[in-house]
Amino acid sequence: MADLITITVDGKDVQVPPRIQLIEALRNQAATETPAFCYHQDLKVAGNCRICLVETEGPRGWALGISCHLQTAPGLKVRTQVSSEKIVKVRKGVMEFLLVNHPLDCPICDKAGECTLQEHYMGQGRHESRLDDEVGKQYKGGADHRFTDVKGVERGGKKIDLGPTIILDQERCIICTRCVRFMEDVAKSPQLEIAGRGDHAYLTTFPGDPLAHEYDLNTTDICPVGALTAKHFRFQQRVWMLKSVESIDPSDALGANLTIEYNNGQVWRLMPRRNAAVNKSWIANSTRMLYQDLNRDRLADGKHAGVDVTLAAATSAAGAALAAAKAAGKKIALVASGHLTTEDNVAVLALAEALGAQAEVFGGSWLPVGKADGIAKSGDPVANRKGLQLLGIADNLDALVARAGEFAALVVVGNDLWKTDAGKAAKLEAIPSRIVLSSWQDATVAKATVALGIRAWAEVRGSMVNCNGRIQLLQACPAVPNPELEPAWLTLRAIGAAAGAALPAWSSEIEVWRTAVARVPQFAGLTYRAIGPQGAQLVEAPQPVAAGV
Repeated sequence: MADLITITVDGKDVQVPPRIQLIEALRNQAATETPAFCYHQDLKVAGNCRICLVETEGPRGWALGISCHLQTAPGLKVRTQVSSEKIVKVRKGVMEFLLVNHPLDCPICDKAGECTLQEHYMGQGRHESRLDDEVGKQYKGGADHRFTDVKGVERGGKKIDLGPTIILDQERCIICTRCVRFMEDVAKSPQLEIAGRGDHAYLTTFPGDPLAHEYDLNTTDICPVGALTAKHFRFQQRVWMLKSVESIDPSDALGANLTIEYNNGQVWRLMPRRNAAVNKSWIANSTRMLYQDLNRDRLADGKHAGVDVTLAAATSAAGAALAAAKAAGKKIALVASGHLTTEDNVAVLALAEALGAQAEVFGGSWLPVGKADGIAKSGDPVANRKGLQLLGIADNLDALVARAGEFAALVVVGNDLWKTDAGKAAKLEAIPSRIVLSSWQDATVAKATVALGIRAWAEVRGSMVNCNGRIQLLQACPAVPNPELEPAWLTLRAIGAAAGAALPAWSSEIEVWRTAVARVPQFAGLTYRAIGPQGAQLVEAPQPVAAGV
């Protein structure tokens, strides 16, 4: 390819992009393990940990250099640990210096299992300790937080409360400055700094100024050791026990990529998943805390006339209400939701078509739209607003309110109208039959004549289209409060069957997706496999005629 250049790595020619950091070329194009502590692909280069040392050939022969700072250039010749004993030796020396004063508290450290200090010791270190027990460790930490332990040894700062979200253990810090650079360059709020000098340097905040920022929990992700830990996850689970699935942020139209980490039927944390085209390596604190709602106030069964019933009974009641309205020649309103997947909204359209001309589809949201923060939030809280538009579902909730008296039945799917604007939604109470599908016992469920629980965003597989026209996938986490709960599209199909309005005989979300592809020109040729974990940018095409207009 014309945009690639040739460099030589350990005697072999490798095609790489020009003027990228050498460490990236070694990892990606040369497939050569290259460790790093301070380097992060979404932060500016600091070059202070030295573990990524390599040899490069120059006018004075072979010389040591840090691959995070060096950039690729035509004809560059590089030696790594594969062909250079010197690199093996110097990396082992770097590991020895990093560990000589590091506390040996892995059994109680929250980072154990995903600590790069552990990983790189096994890959680059494995040295025998030469620490003289009579000399002892130099435990770094600010004077305000030093203490004497039970053995009479003066220690560095332990369990320092930095602010609302983060605990700091100063003596574990290896001064990589990732957190400092993140707060300064990404968050644009320099609340962390390195104080002291030499082996007395330590991480701290400015006097009287706690660490408090909507993105500060990202510092715990990028901390390569256990110096910064999140209060919400601290001592909750050992990370090697967690399993994960890939998903996206359901609370914002940018759709920041994340992973859902779970164990024993419970979600324990949400972590950022790198996508250079969307959110890089970051998610907001508010996004991260969404996992707490997955076990809070869930609608795990059904309700009929305010009484708890089984999902099967609620499905029958909902179907009967729709069948009665249809038989009486009355109108039926269906409200789609930008908080649900494209597949769920396809089912809303399919149910409307099955009910016939008496049914109308409404969409949109009364939630206010804010400003983008330039990191991982667009400011629009309706995650799949673009997906509704592509399906031709109009933003016309106000029209539904104005015409509420025309309808005998209302079906609201994943859209908490009464919480968003109770004043407007109150007019919908004139509709006699109000059927609500929701994952939570929310304000709209409280106004329902029939309510059915559905799976939440973390428990379904499907797609959403972000504000930039990028279609992305959610994958289903198996931690569900009731195994009988189904995705909204499957629940709608069951309600349709109970009402005598047959929807397509979909057996999986993949088949629902094929229906979406047939409806939307921009989806042409796309499969879940083609969308993949990083999403796919849609090609703009004329939009279909809006439903419900």
